[in-house]
Amino acid sequence: MRTVTILGITGSIGKTAIRGISGFRDRIKVVAASCNSNVAEALRICKENGIQNLCVTSQSKDTVIDGVRIHASLKGMLNEIHADMVLNGIAGSPGLIASFETIHAKSDLALANKESVVLGGNLLFKEAALYGVNIIPVDSEHSAIDELIQDCGKENVEKLVITASGGPFRDRPLETLDDITPEVAANHPTWNMGPKISIDSSTLANKGLEVIEAHYLFGFDADHIEVVIHPQSVVHSMVRTLSGQVYAQMSPPDMVFPIMRALLFPTVDRQVGKALDFTKLDLTFRAPDFVRFPFVADAFECVRLEGSYPIVYNTANEVAVDRFRQGLIKYTQIHGTVRSALDHDWSFTPNCLDDVLSVKEKVISMMEN
Repeated sequence: MRTVTILGITGSIGKTAIRGISGFRDRIKVVAASCNSNVAEALRICKENGIQNLCVTSQSKDTVIDGVRIHASLKGMLNEIHADMVLNGIAGSPGLIASFETIHAKSDLALANKESVVLGGNLLFKEAALYGVNIIPVDSEHSAIDELIQDCGKENVEKLVITASGGPFRDRPLETLDDITPEVAANHPTWNMGPKISIDSSTLANKGLEVIEAHYLFGFDADHIEVVIHPQSVVHSMVRTLSGQVYAQMSPPDMVFPIMRALLFPTVDRQVGKALDFTKLDLTFRAPDFVRFPFVADAFECVRLEGSYPIVYNTANEVAVDRFRQGLIKYTQIHGTVRSALDHDWSFTPNCLDDVLSVKEKVISMMEN
């Protein structure tokens, strides 16, 4: 029996994980979870699924509510209620510290929080190696690449091909983008995600983060990573081999597949979701338009420059999206806000987690002034 802790139990990743685990009660036991402010919903999920420990990050002290132990410290809970694996489904940069705390608790990390890799970079993987912890990617694109690399052998892979749906505005006239509201931008045509991630998917900033993440996860440079628009979100990623052949990983657009692959790693021995019906598929692919989606080009630049540029990309985008959601800037100003932050010297390479957090604070402070 594998024990699992789910961080972000009320989010889309957490809820999908609970759905997937329901078919594997003989293999997986959820021993703990976390939430931020949606305590009532988290408690409901915990009680329905026999989860006895819940960290509420907005809580100031430990207590017990309806038979569920409430922990105020995530670090304390991860060390006291040790799990074989922790699924980090926390949204945004707050997931970074949770990933490091998971590693320090010596639990394997099923990582759905891409910001941990973008911000932490090589530091995250050095820390994992030091503590003997495995990191299994949960993003559908990186889960697919991980699986394909295992099957093909990394030495045989020439290039990683990351697919992108293109979001809801991939064909919308550019002159109408000024009129997009936060509510419209958060309505993704394929995936059911939170508002921030959905907005990132509409600008393709999310895909830019995935380019940076792939660089650190798999050790491929910018010249050996490409992005292709694939609106149906059925091919989750591909690899080009040295021989010129292309291998693709395909499944319905349901996060239950990569989540359960990670939680059951290295072997999933029975079906976790609905299988594809090839008679109903009509798959298309096209190159990304960097005028429409400049975030992708910026991400490749960040991979080439490294230093603190990936940290700035992620942090400035979080600030810009938050301003857009508050109505302070237009949709078309999100990228310009981020580009202004990137147009400084960020060549400094962080040497520890404190350095990463310091750069993050410098970016926020600069953007506020």
